[in-house]
Amino acid sequence: MEHHAIDQEKLHRYLSQHLLGSESGLNHFEAAKDTWAGTAHEERFTSLYKQVEADQKDLESLMDRLGFPRGPLAQVAAPVAKLAGLVNPFNPFRQRKISAAQVQLDVLTGLLNAKLRMWQTLLLMLDAEPRLDRALLEDLEQRALSQISQLVLLSDETWDDRFAPSPTEGNSGAGQ
Repeated sequence: MEHHAIDQEKLHRYLSQHLLGSESGLNHFEAAKDTWAGTAHEERFTSLYKQVEADQKDLESLMDRLGFPRGPLAQVAAPVAKLAGLVNPFNPFRQRKISAAQVQLDVLTGLLNAKLRMWQTLLLMLDAEPRLDRALLEDLEQRALSQISQLVLLSDETWDDRFAPSPTEGNSGAGQ
C-alpha cells in the first residue's frame, strides 16, 4: 500500500468541493455573459467564461491524475449548483446599471479568489504529494490572478454606470 503524507480522503473531498463550486461558478459567469451581452464588455465576459471553463477541465484532469473519482455528492449536487448559477440570485434581471450588477461582479471576484487559493494551497503540497504538477499549478495560479485582474478592471471601468443617479432622481436626493 502506497504511503502519502497527505490524507487522500481529505484532499479528495477538498478538490470535489471545489469542482462542485466550479459548476456554480461557471454558470455565474455564463449569467454575467448574458448581463453584459451587447456591450463593449461582452467579449471580455465570453473570454472569462472560456478561461474558467478551461480551469474546470484542468481541475477534473488533476483529480483524474490523483485517482479521485467524482463522488456521489457531486453527481447529486451538481445540478443544484448549476441551477444556482443560472438563476443568478445576485442580478436576476441581468441589468448592468443597478447596484445588483456590482454585487454580481463582487461575487464573481470572490469565486475567482477561492479558486486562486485552491491552486495556491495545492502548490504548498508539492513536496508532500509528488503526483501534483508544479508547472500546471503555477500556470493555473497565474491564470486565476489574470482573471481577477480582468474582472477588477472591468468593475473599476464601469462602476459609475451602476451608481449614477437615475434620471428620475434628479437633484432632489437626501441631504439637500
